[in-house]
Amino acid sequence: MIDSDNIPIGFYSAALKSGLKNNDYDLAIIKSEPSSVVSALYTQNKFQAAPVLFSKKNDKNKIDLLIVNSKIANSLTGKKGYDNVLNITDFASKFFKCKRDNILIASTGIIGVHLDTEKIKNAIKKSSLNEGFENIARAIRMRDKFDKVYTAKLNIENKTAHFYAIAKGTSIVHPNMATILLFIFTDLNVDKEALNKAFRESIDKTLNRISIDGETSTNDTAIIMANGAINNKMITIKNKKSFKLLKDKLDDICANLSKMIVLDGEGMTKAIIVSVERAKTQKDAFDIAKSIATSNLIKILFISLNPNYEKILSAIGNTNINIKNISLSINGINIYKNGELNKNKSDINKLKDGFNRERKEHFIVLDCGYNTKYEDYYYFTDMTQEYISIHCSYNI
Repeated sequence: MIDSDNIPIGFYSAALKSGLKNNDYDLAIIKSEPSSVVSALYTQNKFQAAPVLFSKKNDKNKIDLLIVNSKIANSLTGKKGYDNVLNITDFASKFFKCKRDNILIASTGIIGVHLDTEKIKNAIKKSSLNEGFENIARAIRMRDKFDKVYTAKLNIENKTAHFYAIAKGTSIVHPNMATILLFIFTDLNVDKEALNKAFRESIDKTLNRISIDGETSTNDTAIIMANGAINNKMITIKNKKSFKLLKDKLDDICANLSKMIVLDGEGMTKAIIVSVERAKTQKDAFDIAKSIATSNLIKILFISLNPNYEKILSAIGNTNINIKNISLSINGINIYKNGELNKNKSDINKLKDGFNRERKEHFIVLDCGYNTKYEDYYYFTDMTQEYISIHCSYNI
């Protein structure tokens, strides 16, 4: 059961078994009373799914209803796919007594397959909304091994705002924007400009810093809904103190969900954080971290029983560095410094032993050696034969 003390006021939901999946939750309905201000980010993929195209038209409005289905992505489905979205949202607007312009919709699952709109409408017809978010995270899952849920509170002006956040994602994960569905619900009162700025900046430094396989999908969607039900003084960008409190809270929420996504990466055995320090420019820090995190050579290195650490230097060598300045360490053990590889057998054996043990998280630190404070990071996974096998037989 979900602790009611962590549930934002004014949200009502239902997790439903529409029949898209075999006897499992596959449809989530969330209603906001009062209506929510929203901020939304979507996939950068040129082949955007029908629900993404629909939601992009509505997210400037106040939102009353969010509909999310799993199993079928309703992507690459042409005009019929978009008509199916209109069919579902028309029905939902009448059933839940709101306007179609005040509805957002998201889908995840198999692409190139049409939604069974009758199954979804029949499920909506039988739905009963309740306070809380019971089984909502489960309803949006695909091959996720666990529900990705994070709750938080924010004390502001002697009032307490609540945040309830869910996400799904195990593969096809890479910026921009990290390939996931992510939804945050809060009863905080915040204007749209401030919400947009805080949410986009948080996504950029968290979900846009993770990679599992370097791919982005057609359905990526991240949405925050804020209904203002606690009636705090509206947060604006001009109110720097309150805005910073909101921004820090969203950073925390998105960072925790990002970590859950990486640790649930398909076929993964290890999660790796690469930190780049003292780079020449901020762009260099980001580019170097990304180059390391997206290198298949480095991903495979972390599943090797006899790892060749020079491969990391090979990947770094394609970026804007001065090889005489850099130092490189893995799990706190020096690998390269002052232009020389560490050949100390004790260090190398200790590092190999750490790779071969059941250690989930590993750390790469690259010091670029410039007298600057430019730094960045990326969070990624190894790549295993299991990942390849899963995607060769992909049929959920």
